[in-house]
Amino acid sequence: MKSEKVMRHFEMSWPEFEILAKKTNYAILPVGAIEQHGPHLPMGTDVIIGEYLTERLAMATGAILLHSLAYTPSFSCRYYPGTVRVSDETFTSELVEIAESLYLHGIETIYVYLAHLGAAAACKAAERKLLLTSKARLINLLLPGYQEALGKFCRSERWHPIYVHAEEYETSALLAIRPDLVDMTKAVKEYPEIDPLLGSISIPWNEFSASGVIGDATVATAETGQAILDYIYEKSLEVIRIHQDSLEP
Repeated sequence: MKSEKVMRHFEMSWPEFEILAKKTNYAILPVGAIEQHGPHLPMGTDVIIGEYLTERLAMATGAILLHSLAYTPSFSCRYYPGTVRVSDETFTSELVEIAESLYLHGIETIYVYLAHLGAAAACKAAERKLLLTSKARLINLLLPGYQEALGKFCRSERWHPIYVHAEEYETSALLAIRPDLVDMTKAVKEYPEIDPLLGSISIPWNEFSASGVIGDATVATAETGQAILDYIYEKSLEVIRIHQDSLEP
């Protein structure tokens, strides 16, 4: 059900929410982070990307758009000044309680839209806890299609097959969404040596990255960012529609 405007949860009165929840029983929750994104990007980069994509998804689906969660797990970047880290346990509990609160008022499913990889483990834990203890459901979406999009549109070499941070993709995305917050005169190219134990043990990123960038931010463009964002949006919309169709009697 396409909506003419974004239906933002925090802007509604309770009677407005009550009426809307009878028409749609699902919501979208953007999850980002407040953490370093190099010397050229704002610490709210993940939040900005997540809000941009979820606003489009809420418009396309008619879903209620919940207020973003920004203070989330950020273990790897915790030593960079300004980064705010919340424990996985705290964040898991918050997600579970949000889901149960909204289930009480008719929202059966929340699509947790992850623009921040560091929160993925906590989101998975919350989803599993609800499966065991509640009828409320979380569906975790980690930027569907982003790996394919990076391979399709980025010019720079990937630093790591899994991790991206403040490099061409995220810099390009911010140039497309909020160019006023990007200082390309400070963008850098940094390809640190990869510790063979990275992933097997948790290594603080400040131990191997002086700038906080892992990859090449200098080649970023708004055009690349928009292409990647559009690709992720289409893939995300497809996943939500497939899931919604599977719930129909």
